[in-house]
Amino acid sequence: MFAIGKFLSWLAKGSSLIGTICVVMMMLHVTSDVIGRYMFNAPLSGTIVIVANYYMIILVFLAIGVAEEKNAHISVEFITDLMPEKIQNGFSVFSSILTVIVISLLVVAGFTEAMKKTNIGAALVEGSQMIEVWQSYWAIPVGAALMVLIAAYRIVVTLAGLRSGLDETDQNAKFIND
Repeated sequence: MFAIGKFLSWLAKGSSLIGTICVVMMMLHVTSDVIGRYMFNAPLSGTIVIVANYYMIILVFLAIGVAEEKNAHISVEFITDLMPEKIQNGFSVFSSILTVIVISLLVVAGFTEAMKKTNIGAALVEGSQMIEVWQSYWAIPVGAALMVLIAAYRIVVTLAGLRSGLDETDQNAKFIND
């Protein structure tokens, strides 16, 4: 089981790397557009469509798996922290089950929509340029599926009382909290 957790962490690291690359590319793309627009009166065409339909979608939806791995979703724990560990684990399992159910619905809906957009070759027009965007729809079911896998794995590990193998603590977050 520990190896499965390590593999899921490896997938989360990969999606985090892809997200990091998207942030850098978005920064360079927008900066180039601004420089081209205001210094040379020649903006990059398609910047808004590419930023909104590629960089942002990929960044957000691949990051939800990373947030699940790090257990970094927003939570309010002021009451549950006072409860015994068994009850805390019960709440953790319950919330993970809800996560699996809700995000599985997102996987199915995202997959269905991605298939539709792929089949029609979805594209958007910006200025006089046609930009295909159907590829970005696949980030939704892929990122959501990673989140479901990690949440489901966490349920099994918690119920079995095993070590997870997930890389749950972020060194930067630990440094900030100290």
